Amino acid sequence: MSDNSKKFDNWDEFRKADHALNEYQRRHNLIRKDYELLLEITGLSQNDPKKFDTLFRASLRGFLSLIESDIYGLNQIDPYYGYSDKHNFEDRFKKTFKKICHTWKKEDIIKEFLDTKYNKLKSLKIKRDRLIHPKKITDIICASVDEFNELREGFQDYTKMLHSIMNGFF
Repeated sequence: MSDNSKKFDNWDEFRKADHALNEYQRRHNLIRKDYELLLEITGLSQNDPKKFDTLFRASLRGFLSLIESDIYGLNQIDPYYGYSDKHNFEDRFKKTFKKICHTWKKEDIIKEFLDTKYNKLKSLKIKRDRLIHPKKITDIICASVDEFNELREGFQDYTKMLHSIMNGFF
């Protein structure tokens, strides 16, 4: 094992973590590929406002679903103390990635993301929450090209951060 790897006390612990990592990666890759296609189709639909709005809303929901799945999967590999799927998104996100990055000695990656990119993700999460729990008609977002670009950038930032963490994971 490299210096950046977690040390396991026994083979059973390693096998469980390895199985959880494989399940996480398979699930993440399937969702991510679907999501990338959805973003591509959404981008190509900008000249059809009705289709663009619908696809943008689906893209916004899909992005946060991908992250929720990642948070769950990473906590199956190396959970933060007291992990619960019932904790609010912000706590789960920060604690999950801080724990994973601490364990694999990649704290600089999550610190950089939280310092420079997290507010954009938080803004997207707020929009998604209003969309899935609408209280007024304006909560059902009519997309703009700027909002779509913000979403696409948020996905790219998140993906870059995640790939940096996962590089050389075990």
